[in-house]
Amino acid sequence: MRVLVLISFLSIAWSSIAQEDSSTTSTTVDSQKIEEIVNICNQLGLPENETANYDLLIFTLDWRGTPYCYGGSSKKGTDCSGFTSKVYKEIYKKEIPRVSRDIYANSMPIRKYALYEGDLVFFATSGGTKITHVGVYLWDGYFAHASSSKGVMISNLRQGYYQRTFISGGAWID
Repeated sequence: MRVLVLISFLSIAWSSIAQEDSSTTSTTVDSQKIEEIVNICNQLGLPENETANYDLLIFTLDWRGTPYCYGGSSKKGTDCSGFTSKVYKEIYKKEIPRVSRDIYANSMPIRKYALYEGDLVFFATSGGTKITHVGVYLWDGYFAHASSSKGVMISNLRQGYYQRTFISGGAWID
């Protein structure tokens, strides 16, 4: 009987030690990931967001500065829908249309104040209401997109131009 009690005690003690070791490793990995996210936010000029999608940040950082090319969707040159389609394919494993109007037509509208990381943002940059530009929302008003003048970059919905031309946010409907 004593042997059984001793074995039970050792089993419980070993399990406790293993859990503590595991949580220490997990905490270290989590803090390293948070530090990386904060570093990437700083590189991109974004406010810190420890819960940000790491893969989305890495993708955006990697594509930042890619030149604009109408109809393009590669790192040699991309337009807004080409960049957005790549984000959705690589990060969210979703195939979306290649034209901003078609993406908009297949998205559920979301108001500006309800946008969440990974949502789509749509603009009518030629005036009126015809969708001509799309980007991927990050947080705090920031979004990633391919600008016709500066290529892949991060902008803010509070900037005058984007405030004037913003039409809607959207969530992709599968």
